[in-house]
Amino acid sequence: MSDDLMTPNERPDQIGREAVERDLRGAIAGGGFSHGWIIAGPKGAGKATLAYRIARAMLDPAALMNEHNFDMLPEARTFRLIAQRAHPDVFIAERAWNEKTSRYQSDITVETIRKLTLFLNRTAALGGYRVAIIDSADDLTRNAANALLKALEEPPADTLLLLLSAAPGRLIATIRSRCRRIDLRGLDDTEIVTLLEREELAEGEEATRIAAHAGGRPGYAMMLAAGEGASAITLADGFVSAARKGGEITRVTSALAGRAGDAKWEIFKATVLQNLSDGARAAACGATLEGPLAGAAPASLLSAHEQLTTLAERGDALNLDRGQLIAAMAYDLRAALAAT
Repeated sequence: MSDDLMTPNERPDQIGREAVERDLRGAIAGGGFSHGWIIAGPKGAGKATLAYRIARAMLDPAALMNEHNFDMLPEARTFRLIAQRAHPDVFIAERAWNEKTSRYQSDITVETIRKLTLFLNRTAALGGYRVAIIDSADDLTRNAANALLKALEEPPADTLLLLLSAAPGRLIATIRSRCRRIDLRGLDDTEIVTLLEREELAEGEEATRIAAHAGGRPGYAMMLAAGEGASAITLADGFVSAARKGGEITRVTSALAGRAGDAKWEIFKATVLQNLSDGARAAACGATLEGPLAGAAPASLLSAHEQLTTLAERGDALNLDRGQLIAAMAYDLRAALAAT
């Protein structure tokens, strides 16, 4: 996420989740609030933002601004402590940073979950709830998942565990059975456009193009708008058009070459593949495709998606020259769609 964007623990609001928050407030008021929740949704859907909003509400209900949602003034003490990642009754289980490699570890380890368990069993520093956020549960090792299960099976009083997951079906069944689930739906493009314009990240046609690509994910849309997203999406659209016609792709390869193109490359790939999968789905439902994919058959689009996915993964794994990789993707795309 861009350094210019607020992190989820700093964000005071959230769009498009009014019904979810209203239902959760009702569960809290009715005494039926579970100690374990899975917040499910794709990357950038707002899972972490919602988790921190719930955490603030449980830790300081008196500071909430109304009875319908989890709004809290940023000046409130609890808000400030969580924004600074300094609240003594909040534990964040996440992948650890490796100083030697300057990268995050690939998993959340059992040692992290053991620390979480110790945290849950101690007395709350401020006399209320203790809240643990697992961001994300998809990163738990098998041993870590089993250790977390013990905390879910016998939770101490006044504790809350919030598990964020982009693939909840892959979590072990016993964890899923001990948690209630919140599914974050995709937002309308108009809501995403309004958000981007309000945050002064994009406007007009650019905001509309980013919203269309974001797939209803507000966090992902903001990340795209704050970085190289708009440029990468334009490159992807031009690539698909040129590749199908056998046209020139030099501008695309130049823009994505070397370290300068790294920020755009992942978005470029994702956009090309999403265009193909979305086109296949729409064509299969009888829609008339327009633009560079006009007239393409669903089977041809699916074939192109599979071939380009495999090619891109192999190219990245072998660190192939990006220009050659893009040229190969263009060849495979044209060949697959020529079968239409």
